[in-house]
Amino acid sequence: MQDVGKESVVSTPPDIPMVKVWLTAVRPFAYSASVLAVVLGMAIARYCGYPIQWGPFVVTLLGVLCFHTAANLLNDCFDHRRGLDTRDTVTATSGAVVRDWITEAHAFRAATVLLAVGIGCGLFLTWYAGWVVLLLGVLGAIFTAGYTTPRLCFKYVGLGDAAIFFSFGILVIFGAFWVQARQFHWLPVLWSLPPVMLTVGILHANNWRDIESDPSKGCRTVANVLGSRGSEIYYRFLVLGPFVLIAVYLLLDLFPGLGVHTPLTTLAVFLALPLAIKLSGVKRRGTPEQFAVLDGSTAQLHLVFTVLCAAAFFIAPYLPAIP
Repeated sequence: MQDVGKESVVSTPPDIPMVKVWLTAVRPFAYSASVLAVVLGMAIARYCGYPIQWGPFVVTLLGVLCFHTAANLLNDCFDHRRGLDTRDTVTATSGAVVRDWITEAHAFRAATVLLAVGIGCGLFLTWYAGWVVLLLGVLGAIFTAGYTTPRLCFKYVGLGDAAIFFSFGILVIFGAFWVQARQFHWLPVLWSLPPVMLTVGILHANNWRDIESDPSKGCRTVANVLGSRGSEIYYRFLVLGPFVLIAVYLLLDLFPGLGVHTPLTTLAVFLALPLAIKLSGVKRRGTPEQFAVLDGSTAQLHLVFTVLCAAAFFIAPYLPAIP
């Protein structure tokens, strides 16, 4: 296998535009997991009474997108190197490396540039909002660089779910809140949990589908550890658990001394519950085709769920208070 730093000849068909090649490489369809996390953090800050700081928000969004894209590119690069990705396993919207549209070296260099831009955004936000941003940024860089790279390989040793949980949960949502408020509050910490459970659900749906093939390529995921039946239970927990958490948060609002004031507008999130219930039974009651695209269907649930969460926090300050 060639070294990452070396070039090889690519066989990009001449009728494929370069824009499509790189859109396939960076996988923008997955950006909702990071973009909506930043938006939710800002929405919670607005609900808590802090004015929106649009400049820092844009820098936060740019930095998070750079880290997310770099992680996607590194994942394609090293999954290809290990033989996890083949032309038979990639979808129509991913796999630029395995299709020989770009080389491992191209993906690695692009990821390095994006990491540099992301670090630059983090340094600016550290100057603006303090050392908390630096701490979160360092952790984010570790999770990004270590998800599939050879030295750490979180994905290959059963720690992929944990890496995604922290990367797309508290690091982004609380970080976006902190940039806006520059104060600690429990609300963004608590509300980082429901949407990131669905983010992990997207990853687990993919790993569950590949439960038989991954171990033969040296990749041990949570799905492999749990087995098929355990993976089914775990998936249900990931897609239904967020709604249980929201119900708990609303009940906590009955105890003002806790300082956790969840707006009633968050009840709108339960509009997504029927979709979650439907997905929770796909393996048992659905078709093989539905199971094959379960990761994409879970991504749609995450999109609806998180948009409703952010909208609920944005709208709440403008509604009359309930006595």
